Amino acid sequence: MNLDPFHKILNRAMGLAPDSLARSGVKLALKARMRETGCDEKQYLALLRSGDNELSELVEEIVVPETWFFRDSKPFELLFETAAGKKNNEFRVLSAPCSTGEEPYSIAMTLMGAGLKEFRVDGVDISERALLKARSGIYTENSFRTEIPFYAERWFSKCAQGRRLAQDVLDVVRFHAGNILEGCLPHGRYDVIFCRNLLIYLDDGSRKCLAELLNEKLKDDGLLFVGHAEILPIFNDWFTPVRKQGTFALRKGKRKVAALLKPPVCTRHESSGDDVQKPQHAAHRPFKAVSPLKPVVLPRKEHKVPRENEEKRSSGLSVHEIKKLADRGKTVEALDMCERVLRESGPDSELFHLCGLLHESAGNISMAEECYGKALYLEPDHMESLVHLALLLENRGDSRKAEIMRNRARRAEKRNEAG
Repeated sequence: MNLDPFHKILNRAMGLAPDSLARSGVKLALKARMRETGCDEKQYLALLRSGDNELSELVEEIVVPETWFFRDSKPFELLFETAAGKKNNEFRVLSAPCSTGEEPYSIAMTLMGAGLKEFRVDGVDISERALLKARSGIYTENSFRTEIPFYAERWFSKCAQGRRLAQDVLDVVRFHAGNILEGCLPHGRYDVIFCRNLLIYLDDGSRKCLAELLNEKLKDDGLLFVGHAEILPIFNDWFTPVRKQGTFALRKGKRKVAALLKPPVCTRHESSGDDVQKPQHAAHRPFKAVSPLKPVVLPRKEHKVPRENEEKRSSGLSVHEIKKLADRGKTVEALDMCERVLRESGPDSELFHLCGLLHESAGNISMAEECYGKALYLEPDHMESLVHLALLLENRGDSRKAEIMRNRARRAEKRNEAG
């Protein structure tokens, strides 16, 4: 059997590297689907190319869930420590891919064990079959290969099929079907993301795309958990490894100017509500390798604010509240609030930059440029405004001015490092 054309289809559908899966495994999956559809090799290839339905079935045949509760244990110990100090605001964790649910449920039990009351756990996976099992909450002994922490034991009860998870735990995890490389993720950003043992199956372009997406979905200073062989150079622009043995965790830090100026490697379609918006079949649109416009990223540092403005703002609306609205996708409300604070408190570089981001996300590019310009008038070394303005200028063909802004950003970074 000539597997090359099938590998190409799977690469477009899932970003899989041709050599990431054993050839025997792909061959067995193909033969199983050929028997089911009554096709020979040539007919089955034509069937795959004719539409998404059969490709969906082949993806299901290939995706083999390999997971269990509290897998590798150390990441959950670090999650417990992190969550224990976050009891005031809602704590958000993403598990993607989440397979048959053992990981997101382990996350939920860890947060409950740490004493959190306000939290949300989202699980996303390409396989509808895996999610169907996850929602059932019933597991065989194969899902219990690691000792369960003492705080989680009470959430399980015995049943005919093995063990049943308590309804209290089932209720706090939301599952979504979709391909995360397509950006099929719930709206907003997360305190912690688990994305373990996916990168090892992806080609280089898909890895870069996923790294960029994870950076955008993770809050500043947030934690990213990956597999033991996945702490790769593609994360160097944004993340620093956590020095705790066995956690395989990375912490998001400040992005370097060189990284900000890199062109994006893919485009995505993020949902605008709590649920994932799936395309006709989320796994089956080829992802695009180039985007003409840099995705909007909310500011990562707080600039100095004049004391009188700070006092006015403390008695009313805050930048933090505006960012929270923006993270929830309420761009119009966030922009209204931002402009209101400017009217009440006076000019401020951080607020003008935030207005620029909100206008840019809404497609109002001329207004975005104007706001970034105002931020730079007040603070000539406002690095994020320099970078975003450079990208907008480049996008509309003004390469000369874009390069001036890039050079200013590089000089600003050097000054910051020297200071």
